[in-house]
Amino acid sequence: MLYAVTEIAAFMVGATIVGFLLGRITKRSAPKIASGVVAELATAQASVRELESERASLRGQLADAKERSRQLAVETTAAEVSEDFAEEKRRLETALEEASAQADRLRATIAERDTRLAALAAGETPPEPTHPTDPVGYSSSAGAVADTRIVFGDAEEEG
Repeated sequence: MLYAVTEIAAFMVGATIVGFLLGRITKRSAPKIASGVVAELATAQASVRELESERASLRGQLADAKERSRQLAVETTAAEVSEDFAEEKRRLETALEEASAQADRLRATIAERDTRLAALAAGETPPEPTHPTDPVGYSSSAGAVADTRIVFGDAEEEG
């Protein structure tokens, strides 16, 4: 039994030595890095870091430019504002002309009614209207009621 153990141990030690020697002989050597390649690698890594920082800066500028363009799109320009003011001015001038014309018609109607009232108060027959009465923005029935009261008021004083 001792013989079998010694034989196995001897063969194992022999196989280990043969394997070690074969490994040393056939071992590939590690590639030697030249100092120039190391310097190039360091330069390339520095360039990559610089480009990454530049890219981050450009992204920030792009975000700022997008926000500014969005704000400019929202803002009204001076030409748009002046167009709005000009349009509003034209609209207000038209409204003023219409209001002035209506005021003139009302003044004429009031003057005509005053004449009729004065004639009625004097007991005369009021003159006929010179132009047909068009609605000018007031209730024509209110004037008719006032005329009626004047007529009845004169009749009540006599009676």
